[in-house]
Amino acid sequence: MHALFPADSLQQAFDTTEALRTQRRFRDMLALLHRLQEEHPGNVNVLYRLAFTWSDLGKAAESERQAVHFFQQAVAAADRALAADSTSAWAHFAMAVAQGRLALHASTRERVERSRAVKAHAERAIALDSTLAGAYHVRGRWHREAADLNFFQRAIVAAIYGGLPEASIDQAVADFRTAIALEDRAYHHLELGKTYLTIDRPDAARSQLREALDAPRADPFDPVYKREAHQLLDAL
Repeated sequence: MHALFPADSLQQAFDTTEALRTQRRFRDMLALLHRLQEEHPGNVNVLYRLAFTWSDLGKAAESERQAVHFFQQAVAAADRALAADSTSAWAHFAMAVAQGRLALHASTRERVERSRAVKAHAERAIALDSTLAGAYHVRGRWHREAADLNFFQRAIVAAIYGGLPEASIDQAVADFRTAIALEDRAYHHLELGKTYLTIDRPDAARSQLREALDAPRADPFDPVYKREAHQLLDAL
């Protein structure tokens, strides 16, 4: 029996998954990628796409229980991608995303552990591919959220859970600005705007939130990002 997707047509199949993603057809993406995985087991490019697709499903889930299940599947797929090729920047990026999203639903101890993984994999992705905008975005969010811990919270994390790596709000700003320089996406502008709000720079925040609203639609979750940007602008 001939393979449905021979190696030379994999890119065409990947293009199809991207088209499905723009339509928020995440389950159709998942089915296609599972077929690709059966025909090309151990292919890192299939596996990291599976991880991102599970993460998309988790983000769009209607319940926390469902979201956690999907994010766990994303971590497992990213782990398989890294086992297939530990030098893949995209596999490390996929793991950073999956760990970060699963951390939002975890206990404090697990959240700290997954937070460390987020930073480590985002930095490894950047080291392997300095043009990977999403990895800068993930690292920027890590720095902002870790730097925003107050003294009491930081002391508890250090005393009970061994602490977190050093975080810098300046590094968060730099990372989001790098992400924007690499690709003009609403979510990069949104997160930079939110970062400026944490350091009381409302004019800079307004500028970035307006940029988020004006950015071309390029992501299936853009309506969510633009709605948040609009709400933050109204609040300002």
